[in-house]
Amino acid sequence: MRGNRPVEFPDDFWIPIPLDTNNITALSPYLVPQDHLGSLGIFYSMSAFMFFLFVTGTAINILTIACTVQYKKLRSHLNYILVNLAVANLLVSSVGSFTCFYCFAFRYMILGPLGCKIEGFTATIGGMVSLWSLAVIAFERWLVVCKPLGNFVFRPHHAIACCALTWVCALAAAVPPLVGWS
Repeated sequence: MRGNRPVEFPDDFWIPIPLDTNNITALSPYLVPQDHLGSLGIFYSMSAFMFFLFVTGTAINILTIACTVQYKKLRSHLNYILVNLAVANLLVSSVGSFTCFYCFAFRYMILGPLGCKIEGFTATIGGMVSLWSLAVIAFERWLVVCKPLGNFVFRPHHAIACCALTWVCALAAAVPPLVGWS
């Protein structure tokens, strides 16, 4: 609104979805099914796919963590980083994929704005930690192969520090949008 008079849209103003309502807030993604975005088949197919990702991703990452914990031989400094990657992926698959599965089944964000923020936060944390963990693995391999620092040896305390750094960097990226800064 400008002043006290309502803003009028030009006759050729185009909204890319068919609206059967004069009230755009009636199509809130937190209140009603978003059937204007796709058919039931699309929503249920996506729900089934996200359920598959939830089950397989959660199982594989739990097995990775359990095997590393159970077998002492697997507890090397490089595997610390791989376990860090598995924990981050477990977070994404268990929270992110399950939330998507559940919401696709209902065809809207049934968990509301708070659920949306929590899912976005956890998916961002998990995704960022995964990417930073891969960067740490690449850096460690570069140190081993190229030996740019001479006789430097990547030790377990370096791996633990790098794992902590991945979480700090991910939190630095994920917390601001959670508290309203985007």
